[in-house]
Amino acid sequence: MEIETMKTLGMMGGVAALGISGIGSSIGTGLAGSAAIGAWKKAYAQGKGALFTLLVFVGAPMSQTIYGMIMLIFISDAVKKNPENWAAYLGAGIFGGMGMAVSSWFQGKAGAAAADALSETGKGFANYLMVLGVVETIALFVLVFSQMAFG
Repeated sequence: MEIETMKTLGMMGGVAALGISGIGSSIGTGLAGSAAIGAWKKAYAQGKGALFTLLVFVGAPMSQTIYGMIMLIFISDAVKKNPENWAAYLGAGIFGGMGMAVSSWFQGKAGAAAADALSETGKGFANYLMVLGVVETIALFVLVFSQMAFG
C-alpha cells in the first residue's frame, strides 16, 4: 500500500473521532434541551420564572466533541510518525468516537432528568451535576486510554 493511502486512512480515524463524538454531543444536547424547554414552558404556564441554570445540563454533552478534537490531533500526530499503523488509528478513531458519543448521549439523558427534577423541586443542582460528571468521565477514559494504545 502506498504511504499516502496509509496516511489518508489513518487520518480518517481522527476525523471519525471528531465526527462521531459530535453526533453524540448533538443527540445529548438535543435531549437535555428538549427537557429544559419543557421545564421552562411549565414554569411560564404557572407564572413562574424560568431557571437559567438548566442550560448547564443542556451544554454538558458538548464537551465530548472537544475530546473528539483532541483525539483528532493525537491521531494526526501519530499518523505522521507511523503511517503504517493506519488501521490502529482508524480503529481508535471510530471506536473512540463511538465511546465518546454514547457518553454524551447518556449525559444528555441524565441532563434531561436533571432539568426536570430541578425545575420541579428547585433542589439538588450539585447532585445532578455530579451525575453528569460521572457520565462524562467515561469519555475522558476513552480519550486517555485510546491515546495510550496508539502512542
